[in-house]
Amino acid sequence: MLMASCTLLYVEDNEEAQERMKMILQGSVNKFYQAYNGEEGIALYKEKKPDIVLSDINMPIMDGLSMSQIIKDLDREQIIIIISAFDDKDSLLQAINMGVDYFLPKPIDIEVLEDRLNFFTAHLRNKKEVEAIGKKEQEDLYNLAHFDALTNIPNRLLFNSKLEQAMSKARRKSSLVTLFFIDLDNFKNINDTYGHIAGDSILMFITSNVTRVIRVEDTFSRISGDEFSLIIEDSVDRDYLDVLAQKILNAVSLPMPFNGNMISISCSIGISSFPKESHTLEELIHSADVAMYKAKELGKSTYIYFEDLKES
Repeated sequence: MLMASCTLLYVEDNEEAQERMKMILQGSVNKFYQAYNGEEGIALYKEKKPDIVLSDINMPIMDGLSMSQIIKDLDREQIIIIISAFDDKDSLLQAINMGVDYFLPKPIDIEVLEDRLNFFTAHLRNKKEVEAIGKKEQEDLYNLAHFDALTNIPNRLLFNSKLEQAMSKARRKSSLVTLFFIDLDNFKNINDTYGHIAGDSILMFITSNVTRVIRVEDTFSRISGDEFSLIIEDSVDRDYLDVLAQKILNAVSLPMPFNGNMISISCSIGISSFPKESHTLEELIHSADVAMYKAKELGKSTYIYFEDLKES
């Protein structure tokens, strides 16, 4: 039965009725919770978040309708079944207005109860499936907008967002953010010589190799065809940056086998830090870009700090 997957909270002050319902439903539903008045029902509801609430109306301390109103205020979609003798039209009207989902007359017809539990369980399952599909679609759209389709690393949009976040954090902590601008040297020659499939393959190959030598917390992005960036937070040690830059140069230059050939490429890296040399996101990006082009002028396959250019 469908209801075997549902969790149910039964609220009833009559102990004999409680035991009878427990005997009937405990083996038929996934979880069967019991409360003996409205206050207990609310406390148990908040703790267990059952799929369905089944409650009598007349109870001491807090009646079923007052409890139902509080639960509906917490979650308008919560399914509530009220047990009623149908002799109090005002109470029934109140229950309808608050959004109670079904009324079960006394004495309870177990077949009708099981039918309703199966119906509402099917409704919940369908709703969850639709929500799961919607969530997956949202995730797919987010990934499409924020990650590079070829390499599956952050694209320019996500890079800008991550850089803004890193700079805001650096302001609060009075720390440094370092930006590497990484441009492949003579990448067009690979496409012209071996074709675009080879070019795509080496971009993925390089991404995989560089990812292995950087920290998980740093952000490696593809910001255009053959341009990459690396955001390094809390970067106070230039010796560390020197070692990291050399690791990236080595990772990029590893030869890649392709159709019986070994394809090699190099890269040029420009390095700038915030707030040491740059005070805005635009300045930081521009400084790293300027340093990268200087690295190319000096023969490529090397790295240059923007601060060194300012001193020269």
